Amino acid sequence: MRTVLAGDLGGTKCRFALVAADFSVHAVQHVPTVRERATFLGALDQAIATILAALPPGCERPTAAGFGTAGVIPRDGRSIEVAPNLPLDKFPLAEHVEARFGLRTTLLNDGHASAFGEFLRGHAAGSDPLLCLFFGTGIGIGLIADGAPFAGATNAAGEIGHTIFRPGGRRCPCGGRGHFEAYCGGRAITEQAAEQLGAPPAGAATWTVGAVVATAAAPGPQQAGARAILADAELAATTLVTNACTLLNPKAVVLGGGVLSGWPALGPALEAHVRAHTSGPIPRELRIVPTLGGSAAIKWGAAAATGVLWPRQAAN
Repeated sequence: MRTVLAGDLGGTKCRFALVAADFSVHAVQHVPTVRERATFLGALDQAIATILAALPPGCERPTAAGFGTAGVIPRDGRSIEVAPNLPLDKFPLAEHVEARFGLRTTLLNDGHASAFGEFLRGHAAGSDPLLCLFFGTGIGIGLIADGAPFAGATNAAGEIGHTIFRPGGRRCPCGGRGHFEAYCGGRAITEQAAEQLGAPPAGAATWTVGAVVATAAAPGPQQAGARAILADAELAATTLVTNACTLLNPKAVVLGGGVLSGWPALGPALEAHVRAHTSGPIPRELRIVPTLGGSAAIKWGAAAATGVLWPRQAAN
């Protein structure tokens, strides 16, 4: 069975696996995302080496690798020009993997990769245009247009989390101010909780989105503050998704990410806001569905971008 080594390089954790032509995912390895480059690369190398050293029965050694990664990827797919949640700014990651493992490597923005994967096999497979929005540590977006990820003039299209929600507002991890990511990204929500609510619930080492949601639902001294944090995040998230639908007029929207996993009520709120605040033909035939693959969709899309498993499916 032919395979591609695929990776999902996220702001909190990185996942690596073999993806086969039937979309099955094998030999998954997880490593935490750290902010020091040498340590990060050491963990990445170890995860890949572990997969290649013990191939599952029936899986051929991959000949290519595809990584969906946070940040802006130049059109050649060789490095990450801007990596706000990874210690890889301008680092030639494709060359690094090729030199160590002999795998022809392609990099793809994780939003583009997730949209590609969902387009191939998700709940809205084949819908075109297809908009995917993932609320995780940051905010990922991918748009499929004419059967391929829309990349823009310099392959930087889709950084919607870094458009402005409140001019001059909170500082975003990218250094800008007032960006949507600084209000409805998972990191923003948990940082606000740590700053405004103090210690996390008993038994928890740190705040999570789920813990903020639970605190907002439980009577106590932190309840009002937690509710205010979530209200602010919900306003930002619903505004972002509604704006995106108005601008892009997609046939379907796929929603996913860790924020929605920890805050299940946010998904229905997003759909209700879109349907209430878009007009004319935009909501008429619009489907809004949950992700089928989650992180797997990123790996499917990254694998597809190599052109090895599905030769007609290659990223712009």
